[in-house]
Amino acid sequence: MLKRNLVMLVDDEIDIIGLFTEILTLNGIIVRPFTNPKEALDEFEQSHSSYRLIISDIRMSPMSGIEFIAKIKEIDSDVNVILMTAFEIEGNQLKEINTDEFFNKPISMNDLVRIVKKYVE
Repeated sequence: MLKRNLVMLVDDEIDIIGLFTEILTLNGIIVRPFTNPKEALDEFEQSHSSYRLIISDIRMSPMSGIEFIAKIKEIDSDVNVILMTAFEIEGNQLKEINTDEFFNKPISMNDLVRIVKKYVE
């Protein structure tokens, strides 16, 4: 059986993708970064059994992070999910989404690594 050890990182901001991927990789975490949620969803459909954790921004186009995560959970309800945003979000919006964790950007790199390691170690 294939070991679930990949982390999918989805954010339409290339700077965030670059920074988070670099920091997580330096900490021994295998990251597959995506700037387009539709491409990420296609990848997940093909190899969802390889992924342990999905980290997604909420505000993206052409699909929001909330839509993206709903589709991810339809494919594999067991995968862990972390949502992030740089914007204020209503508490009741988060209740509708089946997530394991949520954080606001900016986030310290130490906190990012600590949160992710909870799910991949």
